Parts: sequence; structure tokens; C-alpha cells
Amino acid sequence: MPGPSTPTATATMPAVILFTPTPVIPQISVSVDTNCRVGPGKVYDRVGWLLIGQVSEVYGRNPAGDYWYIRNLNQTTGFCWLWGEYATVSGNLSALPIYTPPPTPTPTPGFEASYRDLGTCSGWWVDIDLYNSGDITFKSMTFTIRDVATDIALTLYEDGFTDNEGCLDSVTKNHLNPGYTRTVSSPVFNYDPAGHKLRATITLCSNTGQNGTCVTQVIEFKP
Repeated sequence: MPGPSTPTATATMPAVILFTPTPVIPQISVSVDTNCRVGPGKVYDRVGWLLIGQVSEVYGRNPAGDYWYIRNLNQTTGFCWLWGEYATVSGNLSALPIYTPPPTPTPTPGFEASYRDLGTCSGWWVDIDLYNSGDITFKSMTFTIRDVATDIALTLYEDGFTDNEGCLDSVTKNHLNPGYTRTVSSPVFNYDPAGHKLRATITLCSNTGQNGTCVTQVIEFKP
């Protein structure tokens, strides 16, 4: 009689483990230290920066494609907008969302006036330093200087900003940008006001002809 049959071994295929690829977040670095802001542009407040040698993650871009929405390395949590001029981005950018920028902040005008010195040639004038502490550019001014002791007042209307710089030379600049200082000369007295209390009332405007957005400062001093 035939003997009992011998079982035949059946090869078992190893289990196949399926891996789901983890999306790689694009990385960004810069060749020049670059500010990071609450919106894509210099009009927005700075909330951080990306320095040479640092790497951050990219989560979006603006419609124009010149700013990247990145993780803010200067905060524990938070994001900011980085200008792409000096940036290098690596990784898959095709899935990055395009974000609508936040509304731009309303520009705030402002300036500071301080007495500089008393000048003389054919008459006497005072020089005033004007520092633009606001967010808009000024292009014209009204300058009234009053001698409180004599109640004599002189007024100058001007497009631009003129510094007499002595008897022979004068320099006129046609604008005063945010963050900059200009020296301006008052109308000319026909007498020496040294030792008198003077009151300078200065109005700066964003357009020529004393038009546009205007703001006024009043200072008192004795030359």
C-alpha cells in the first residue's frame, strides 16, 4: 500500500508594509539678513527677521509671488511675511496656498521740530530741524515765525524745504521722507531777534501747494 503522503511546504510571501509619504514642508533661507513683517510690504510692521544661516518653513505666498509666508523664528508661535529678493526656497512649491495680504495700515503723519541756530546776512533768520517721525512724505510747508516780544510775525509758504546755509548758498530739497531730517530757514527779520522769545508754527503737507494731508507743530525758544 502506498505510504501516507508527505505534506508539501507552501512558500509564504512576506507582508507588504505600505508607507504613506509625509509631505515635506518647503524650506527657506536668505543670502542677506531680511526683515519679516505682518504683511507683504514695507508699510507693514516688522515682527521678526530671518538671518543668514537660519532656515525656516514656508506655508504660503502672496498673489504677486514676491513674498513668502513663513514660520516666524523670533516667536514661539506665529508667522510672518518675508521678501523673496534674497531668499532661496527648496521643496515642493506646487501645493503652497496663495494668501490674500492683510489690509495695509493707514499712514500716520507726524514730525518733530527743534531750534537749531540763528543765522544772519541781509537780515536775521532762525534755522529749524524737522524730523519726519510719521509714515508719509512731506512736500510743502507753511512756516510762521512770531517775535512774542514785539508781536511781529512773518510767514513763508513753500514747496520743498530751504536751508539758507549762510549768505551765499542755499539748498532746497523737494521732499522730506519718513525717518529723515531737513533743516529749514524761517522768513527773514530786519532786526536781530536774539534774546527774544520766538514762536515757530510749522505746518507740513503731503502735497505741493500746502495741500493733501497736513500736520502742525508749534515750538517756542530764545535764540
